[in-house]
Amino acid sequence: MKTITEQKKRGRPPKQQIDTNSMVDTSYYELAAYFDFISTSAVGRGIIDININNLMNWLRNPPKFRRELIQLSKYYYNRDGVVTDCYDLFNVLPVLNFSVLWQNMNMKAFTKNKLTVDTFLEKIKVKKLVRDTIFSVIQEGTCVWYNRDNKYIQFLENEEYMIDYMVNGKWQVFYDMLYIDQYRTSHNLDYIMAKIDSAPDEVTLEKYNLYKKDNKKYRYVPLDIDKTQVFKLRGSRNEPYGIPYSIPAISSIIHRDLLEKTEKAVADRIINQIIVQKVGNMPSADGKVGLPVPKATVEGYHTNLKNLLQKKFDTNSSDNAATAPLTVPSFVDIEELKINMSTFPKEIWERIDRDIYKKLGFSSTLNMGGGTGQSFGSGTINVEKVYSIVFYIIEDIESALNEFLGIIVPSGNFNPKIRFSRATILDKDSAFTQAESLYLKGRGSLKDYVEASGRDFDHWLAQVRYENEVLKLDETLPIHVTSFTQSGDGNSSGRPSVKNPTNDNTAKSKGNNGNAKPDM
Repeated sequence: MKTITEQKKRGRPPKQQIDTNSMVDTSYYELAAYFDFISTSAVGRGIIDININNLMNWLRNPPKFRRELIQLSKYYYNRDGVVTDCYDLFNVLPVLNFSVLWQNMNMKAFTKNKLTVDTFLEKIKVKKLVRDTIFSVIQEGTCVWYNRDNKYIQFLENEEYMIDYMVNGKWQVFYDMLYIDQYRTSHNLDYIMAKIDSAPDEVTLEKYNLYKKDNKKYRYVPLDIDKTQVFKLRGSRNEPYGIPYSIPAISSIIHRDLLEKTEKAVADRIINQIIVQKVGNMPSADGKVGLPVPKATVEGYHTNLKNLLQKKFDTNSSDNAATAPLTVPSFVDIEELKINMSTFPKEIWERIDRDIYKKLGFSSTLNMGGGTGQSFGSGTINVEKVYSIVFYIIEDIESALNEFLGIIVPSGNFNPKIRFSRATILDKDSAFTQAESLYLKGRGSLKDYVEASGRDFDHWLAQVRYENEVLKLDETLPIHVTSFTQSGDGNSSGRPSVKNPTNDNTAKSKGNNGNAKPDM
């Protein structure tokens, strides 16, 4: 084995030793023969076979096998309910009410710049953009934005880009021309042009022709670093790619799938019974000597039995009565093949389920409202962990959007900054209570107060103005006069105001100066 020094002399960086034990359930060796088939969506990849040995190999070098890991994540999102619920919870958990911070709002150019920012946020559908980004980061580990002329944000497919190094602390993204070239045939040149048009602005027909001349030199096209943003989950600062969220739990999911397939196979053997027909020797005329049964006769016995069984189990047949006659001679025995129907004990199923949830970092309480060893306290702690992951991604999204806003409004006088609320669907009641308390007891924001109730502030404000200014409901539908809405002299409701009370006790206090400050 070469030492690190020898590897450096050869000009190669030393390989990092990755401990895969924390990411792979080693108990799979008891079921090491399991294979599963996963269909990939990549052009030309077709179907790949995956077992846990493949998974361990991929985890030793995640950047090299990044696309295979992403396909695993997508496959189990569509197939496994726990992974599906986990991904969907991350996506829908945040409420995503937002506000934009401005400086020097008294300047004349503020109104124009605010309109520009509001138009940009509306065009890119900012709330949907954030949700799609969270989902992509969770499912693929990495998400790459490309700003298309401030009209919409394009998500690059994982096969479209390559990331290798940073420029001034920001990742430089390259477009992989191989992604377009894989569609090239003599019959789909129009499709190639459509792919080029849908690619980032830096990808042109001219650069594609250069790639065809030299596919090594011109394979990667650098994209405008001001138009791209990279988001990732897990990994160190210097690693450009993240790992899909579910990958650590995949081995345990494969293990559970094998148990299910094993029990289904046993059940199938019970349903589709195997019948054993034993043909002995045929007695002679005097009954003393056993003679072999002719081959044609044996085949006739087998054929009759097979036809009878097929007729009884054929759901399309009208002749599948409960009683079926079969006549065989005394030297023919018919019996069922005995099958051991012992299943896996529930302790194994519970252990594997716990492993799946543990490796997902996702409590079964959040998924199905309970589970072995789960409690309200453990569920609360776990949801705080989920919050931290979601808000970590949202912080990166805020930074990316603020960078775009700084380009849209280049003047340093305003410095617009967007911020999303940290309220979620699980704590919206407490968020509303906090917003209400701030507004009623302090100097809280009316916008925050309204949105904490689940309403959009702009729609709420427009409705209030419509009711007051157009419908004039204050005039046509005045507030009912009650003790809570009106009071004072001369009114028919409310507690009457008494300026000069004249009861006996008051007169006595005034006469003897009883309310005066005593002498010290």
